Amino acid sequence: MLAMVFALAALGKARGRKPFEDFIQTLKSFGLPRALAGAPLAATLILAEAASALLLLVGMGAGYVLALLLLVGFTLGIAWVIRRGKKVACRCFGASNAPVSAAHLVRNGLLLTITVVGAVSHEAASGGLAVGMGVIAGTVGVLAGLFVTRWDDLVFLFRGPQSLAALSRTRRN
Repeated sequence: MLAMVFALAALGKARGRKPFEDFIQTLKSFGLPRALAGAPLAATLILAEAASALLLLVGMGAGYVLALLLLVGFTLGIAWVIRRGKKVACRCFGASNAPVSAAHLVRNGLLLTITVVGAVSHEAASGGLAVGMGVIAGTVGVLAGLFVTRWDDLVFLFRGPQSLAALSRTRRN
């Protein structure tokens, strides 16, 4: 599941010039210094997400460590933006214009929990799974990963639309 989430996150941001530039703008909007929040940091984060996905797929514990570091950093960034009352588009998976919110903290909290449980149980499970159990676990993981990457859509279903443009108009009135 984590491999799917990080692979889709990396692909979503790196699939073209516009998503990559949007991600850079989001990093700047998070309050990072302009000198730091440029293309090198954005590329490094995308490569770290891809590396985490790859390491998790091949069963290396380092994938959990990298995933944990990324999730902690992203979660702290989201919390910082919310605390300051800023409206910043979530570019977690490259395309969403939904502003970061408490829903993103909930999603990241779930991902952090899964990462910690996975890291702790990684050694115990390293003996291998039966092929059937591996197929079931892989299928559930892929479906859960797709569910998580569509988080903004699910929040929209329950809460309704909240675009940055609408929020800006509301704040001006």
